[in-house]
Amino acid sequence: MKQREAIIRGLSYIFLIVSSFIMIYPVLFMVLGAFTTKERFLSATILPIPNTFNIALFKRAFGAGVLDAYIFTMLRVLFYISITVIMGVVGGYIFSKMRFPGRNQVFLLFLSGMVMPGILMLVPMFLMMAWWPLTGGNNWLGQGGHGLVGQWQSLFIFGWVPPFAIFLLKQSFDMLPTEYEDAAKMDGAGMFTIIVKVYGPLLKPPLVALIIISFLGVWNDYLWPSLLIAGHPDYYPIALRIQSVILSDWSPTGTIDYPALMVRTFLACWPPAVVYFLLQRYFVQGLVGSGLKG
Repeated sequence: MKQREAIIRGLSYIFLIVSSFIMIYPVLFMVLGAFTTKERFLSATILPIPNTFNIALFKRAFGAGVLDAYIFTMLRVLFYISITVIMGVVGGYIFSKMRFPGRNQVFLLFLSGMVMPGILMLVPMFLMMAWWPLTGGNNWLGQGGHGLVGQWQSLFIFGWVPPFAIFLLKQSFDMLPTEYEDAAKMDGAGMFTIIVKVYGPLLKPPLVALIIISFLGVWNDYLWPSLLIAGHPDYYPIALRIQSVILSDWSPTGTIDYPALMVRTFLACWPPAVVYFLLQRYFVQGLVGSGLKG
């Protein structure tokens, strides 16, 4: 029996090592390729081994509007994280701790937003932006101009009521006993005081998980900005900016500067990777503790 368990454990370790290498190999190739020269990159076999820190590539990459895209994307990240956390906490508290007629039906209506694929909403959302009244040359009926298409404001309008955030925090509130709230009410605390000071410290893991998910979603947002602000590079978020820079450097003659390509890819990938690795412990705790075990 012990021999069988040892064999199974050994095979499990082998599987994990091989699968981990398969997943990390492209990332490692990209990182090492970003810090090498073109000649050394082309002569590499398994992995490009850097022999110098090619800082000139990073300076050139940041000079192509990438820094402005970083700033604009971080503003979107901070805005949507704030909206997501506030709406998630307030909505989760309301659907978990408050009692009112039609509560379950309204909550199911919110959950329906998680079932519908987001790509189905692209055309209606785009038309809403194009027909936005009194903007972009439109009259009060939304006719005559382009509305908010091509305007930076269009990237801050949708997503104010995130169904997943409300669902995640509602599950977390359900697991917290109401005795905390009853004791706070006896001391004269109001609803927002109870949410912030009583339940807030107990919701740290799910809130961190929600922040990570929101950060990744906004940082990697590509399709929606490419539809709304294509041709307006001043408003490009980081994903769209990196893609446009890579295409501008692409050469059909085969003289592609692959290290420069890896640098730009690295610049787009490292912030979410750093955020996840720093907060992954809370991320796992937040999802498991909210009843979202796989």
